[in-house]
Amino acid sequence: MSLIPWVVFAVVDRAAPSPQWAALSAAATAVIIAWPSIAARSPLLLDLAAIVLFVALAIAAFLVGPDGREVIAQYGRTIVTGALALIVFATLPFKPFTEQYARLSVPRELWDTPRFKHVNRVLSAGWGAVFAVMTVCHLIAASQPDDRRLSTIFNWLLPIAAILVMIRVTERYRSAARDRVAAAPADAGSPRRQQG
Repeated sequence: MSLIPWVVFAVVDRAAPSPQWAALSAAATAVIIAWPSIAARSPLLLDLAAIVLFVALAIAAFLVGPDGREVIAQYGRTIVTGALALIVFATLPFKPFTEQYARLSVPRELWDTPRFKHVNRVLSAGWGAVFAVMTVCHLIAASQPDDRRLSTIFNWLLPIAAILVMIRVTERYRSAARDRVAAAPADAGSPRRQQG
């Protein structure tokens, strides 16, 4: 759900290349998605980052002239996925972004275990790598804005493929981590149902 604002930005920007409206649409989507966690006073990092990023991008697009808007329109996807990759990598040593999501389904007694931390660092690093690859893809597409074939491949096909692969990797890695926890000796601690 937290990645939907980035999808909204890309879709709106492609439908009607106007970065200010694409960014506003993404910001509004981010607020809607973030509202339940904000109301519960436990906001998710990516939700807050999306709000700040897309509001800032919308303001910038409204304030700059036509030339500036053209640059933002051309490199907007590169900017937002690059920012996403930076956020993920910057938080990796402290609190991997996947940890907040994992805590929604993992028993509280596992949150401070080394295995839980390790699983989430690995998964967060994997997602950071995917976002970095997407950034490079968008940059390649932006370098040839009139090439529709290049745009389709690097703005859509490769990024979507990278996300789908990482979703599959995440599912398998989490499943393997749960199996390791379930197979742990009974004297290693209380019964553990899942991990990461």
